[in-house]
Amino acid sequence: MWGVIASLLAVGGVAGTVFAARSVSRSDAEKSRQAFGQASSQVASTLRLAIAREKDLVVSAGVFELENPNASSIAFGRWVDEEGAFRQYPELEGVATIAFVPRSRLHAFELRAEANPVGPLGPHGLFAIVPAGVRPYYCFATQAALRGEAPNRSIAGGDLCASAPQLIDSRDSGQGYAYAATVPHSKTSLLNIETPVYRGGGIPATIARRRAAFLGWTGIVVLPQVLLDTALQGHPGVAVALHDTSGSKVLAFTAGRASHGAVRMSINLQNGSTAETYAVIGSAGVFANGNSRALLVGGILLSAVMFLLALVLLTGRWRALRLVSEKTEQLSFQAMHDTLTGLPNRALVLDRAEQMLARARRQDTPIATMFIDVDGFKHVNDTFGHAAGDQFLQIIAARLSSVVRETDTVGRLGGDEFVVLVEGETMSAGAELVAERLLTVLRQPVEFDGALGRPQSCSVSIGVAVGQRSTADELLRDADLAMYQAKQAGKDRYVLFDESMQTDSADRIELDTDLRDALANDQLYLLYQPTFDLQTQAVTGVEALIRWAHPDRGVVAPDVFIPLAEENAMIIPIGRWVLEQACQQAAAWHATGHTIGMSVNVSARQLEHDEFVAEVRDALADNGLPPHALTLEITETVLMRDATAAAIRLRALKALGVRIAIDDFGTGYSSLAYLRQFPVDALKIDRSFITGISSSREASALMHTLIQLGKALGLETLGEGIEEHAQLEQLKHEECDSGQGFLFARPLDVDAVTRFLDRDHSKA
Repeated sequence: MWGVIASLLAVGGVAGTVFAARSVSRSDAEKSRQAFGQASSQVASTLRLAIAREKDLVVSAGVFELENPNASSIAFGRWVDEEGAFRQYPELEGVATIAFVPRSRLHAFELRAEANPVGPLGPHGLFAIVPAGVRPYYCFATQAALRGEAPNRSIAGGDLCASAPQLIDSRDSGQGYAYAATVPHSKTSLLNIETPVYRGGGIPATIARRRAAFLGWTGIVVLPQVLLDTALQGHPGVAVALHDTSGSKVLAFTAGRASHGAVRMSINLQNGSTAETYAVIGSAGVFANGNSRALLVGGILLSAVMFLLALVLLTGRWRALRLVSEKTEQLSFQAMHDTLTGLPNRALVLDRAEQMLARARRQDTPIATMFIDVDGFKHVNDTFGHAAGDQFLQIIAARLSSVVRETDTVGRLGGDEFVVLVEGETMSAGAELVAERLLTVLRQPVEFDGALGRPQSCSVSIGVAVGQRSTADELLRDADLAMYQAKQAGKDRYVLFDESMQTDSADRIELDTDLRDALANDQLYLLYQPTFDLQTQAVTGVEALIRWAHPDRGVVAPDVFIPLAEENAMIIPIGRWVLEQACQQAAAWHATGHTIGMSVNVSARQLEHDEFVAEVRDALADNGLPPHALTLEITETVLMRDATAAAIRLRALKALGVRIAIDDFGTGYSSLAYLRQFPVDALKIDRSFITGISSSREASALMHTLIQLGKALGLETLGEGIEEHAQLEQLKHEECDSGQGFLFARPLDVDAVTRFLDRDHSKA
């Protein structure tokens, strides 16, 4: 019997050993594939970052050309040195600006070029066109900076349009153009990247306007081999090929050697570039793998033990991979969904609305957008608390989702505002029937968990926009206007959008007329909300907040009249008045020993106003306020409307010595490449991220990420809307620098702020 048992154990042990050996061999092969995938991602990331930095340099050169149109090559070279371009970009061989010269202006250009040559002239020190010939137009370098004695140095008369005629196409398209070249008398490949520059810094909307505003090109010359060799550092056995399709033909550059049997991985670098990596990965065969062979031999002696060990190891590894996968999917979901209801957030709703519009244009299918606002939600929050309010919103979200089809979209924009996008078969009975179904299901009383009394009644106001629009924003805007009319009509109903809602609103016209007289009639006034150092809770400054004391309507909140002022351009004189009043009051506090900072909000129209920089300079000078005491707060969305133009204007403001803060940070979308170009001092994290950080792990993680981003960029961080002690403690734990909110102080008038500052000073 024992012999039989031993035999069975031996047979079972050998079988288990074979299984374990096969598992190990496959696991090693999988690890090899994963290592190759990670190496490929790192190589692609290095290339993507280098390409992004090179594009940043091209943008910066364009800004230099806009600001210094008559600069010499010496001045241009000095600017390149100050930027540290050749030190930061080892692959960079040269930076240049290129002018478009019609034949009629050729002689004048030759005289200037001979007086201030960008490179070696032709025989006898004269300007010579290469290649020679009479053409309708030429493209010559006007400013250039090269790395040391770069071998690609050309004479001053090199006609780039003759060697790269697609430059003219890039002028009309507004897109950059890349092409390859070879260093003379060498096999070294070069990559030339040229980008058109237009007057004003942006890209005009039409070809005719682009031609009228065209100034020339900025370009860089890089050594792809250096770039690729840098990307391959730390990845032995990996080869890479870089493909660029942004020009008229595909450009390819390679580095490393691909061995026989290597596998390939292709990664899109965006902007017309693709990276392909090659490497040999391990085999999954048992006898081709040394580890599996050793395990097979040793397992014959210790088969049972090795079987159990292999099982434990494989199970642990599977669990780890599963956990990583689950966390990755969770973070991806959270980025595009509302954390409270699980519905698509504003970004995802807008994306799906754009897709819905595109399908409607292609297939001519009916579509509708329904903007839903919960009636009396503030009463639920104030009466039963935020926890009940959150549960209330979750119930609303579940009911909305139960009415529409799975192919439709239900999203939450924020607060108590929801959106429903319907199309196709859902619209077969008409948008009105869908809206009626939504009203019916949402009218059912809501029962809360816990002892909160009897069920609460519920109703919503729905605005319906039917049919196509140019953009998703227009679709939501029209539905929002209709929802506002539903509110005005008594709530608990739906209203179809009508064009008259935009143009024939008597109340809006009356408010517009009154707003034009408000400044002249001294109806506007400022309140000031203090900001605090979160560690010491000492007052660090105040934020100026405008209010409108309307003679008939009472105090009108800024979210009512500021959008109207943006539309009718009254925001320019109103913003100038706010700036002057805030600087005057800050100077008065400074004179009494309260040397606090003053923050002023800046609108999109103000930032685009040509006289804004001068207005800030005059307000500081007229009131004797130190520039560093003034902070201009600009929202993330405003900055990204025209990032290049905004960067130029912010640099001019920063030159005055004032501080720049990005307001409502995290609610918009910004490219980190552009964010690094903005001369920003502080990030004001939007109040929506503060809410729930003490009770939600996800909200806390998002807040941690935003604060760490600010620290990584060397910026001050300030949390808005702090209303609870738990929120304060969490922000202090995350080492957020400053904060403001009702927990500290509400917006106060001048006398109240003065008393507040006196008390704070006496405590110190």
